[in-house]
Amino acid sequence: MAAVSCKRDREITVFDVPKETAPAPQTAPQPTPTGDPHAGLPGMTPGAPTGADPHAGLTAEQLAAIGSSSSPLVTDTPPPHWKKQPATSMRQASYLIEGEGGASVDISLVILRGAAGGTLGNINRWRGQLGQPPIDEATLKQTSQTLTTPVGEAVAIDIEGLIAGADANKDGRMLGVIASKEGDAWFYKMRGNAALTAAEKANFLQWVLTVKPAPAPTAPTAPAVPAVPAVPAVPAVPASPAVPPPAAAGDGSLTWQVPAGWTLAPVASSMRYATFSVVAADGSKGELVITHFAGDVGGDLANVNRWREQVALAPVEQAGLAPLVSKLTAGPKTLSLIDVTGSQTRLAAGWTRHGKDTWFFKFTGPEALVGAEKARFTAFLESVRFTQPE
Repeated sequence: MAAVSCKRDREITVFDVPKETAPAPQTAPQPTPTGDPHAGLPGMTPGAPTGADPHAGLTAEQLAAIGSSSSPLVTDTPPPHWKKQPATSMRQASYLIEGEGGASVDISLVILRGAAGGTLGNINRWRGQLGQPPIDEATLKQTSQTLTTPVGEAVAIDIEGLIAGADANKDGRMLGVIASKEGDAWFYKMRGNAALTAAEKANFLQWVLTVKPAPAPTAPTAPAVPAVPAVPAVPAVPASPAVPPPAAAGDGSLTWQVPAGWTLAPVASSMRYATFSVVAADGSKGELVITHFAGDVGGDLANVNRWREQVALAPVEQAGLAPLVSKLTAGPKTLSLIDVTGSQTRLAAGWTRHGKDTWFFKFTGPEALVGAEKARFTAFLESVRFTQPE
């Protein structure tokens, strides 16, 4: 090698130096296909069934906002059988559900500053993780439901799919909810074994309704110096409870919490135990009818097919019944739950045995109204309590 230097008189001097071994060539870092700085880290690969990065493909700036000190802390009320997982830099909340035969489901809440890619973009990203093609805005509107959460209106979707090589015990179905609060995007996600995810759907939607920002800590105040009252203090009027007491109808066999906006209607038939009416902002109407009959009233298959017929859907065979039915817990009771949509009407129904009777809770109305009220219907069922012994 030769070192060359220039002087003012342009004289050139040559120096001999020992030859050094050339350094090994370095390979330039290759960008990941998605541009995700988390790609390749354990549990962060897009499509991984549990612990996967729900935002693969977002920009580095958007991902940098996850888990920062300015991210809001939350409070929530998970079902008792959900197992709380250690916090991570990405997740505001994290839970695990374990089922039979190694089946499991992962639940997470991630909050990002900014729009974070938009609702449709994130839902199509989730669809890609389950091997499903992207959809457009019109299809999203038809296949999603709207929830009213403590942080604002949210879009809820249900995606099924299993990519090649994925473990069906830990993947196959995803429920996702996207909400927006003061410019932040809130992502609630449940993903795992398809059957277990379906069974936990009602619990997941109810959990979403319990998640809210934690109250800001208040600074301690100096104790006030007691003053001598001039006149006796007037006793304060007790404040109304934040949650209304359980309400009852009929002969008092049941109590429940009535959702806001629902009206208990006069009982117009001896066959009905109670009826609630719901009126949407556009004037459309829905109705919840509560009935009970002795015995099993033909069994689950006959009842489900009767409801399917009411919304102009074809009956199913016994083998096709289980995928349509999920479970829901109401105190010591377990209710079966079904949700079917026809060309004009949507019907969500829950039922359970108590003593010698089967109790039915059937909610019907236009698809948009039932979709918007589904979470409140689920919460209503969870609040139901039987006052009489079996």
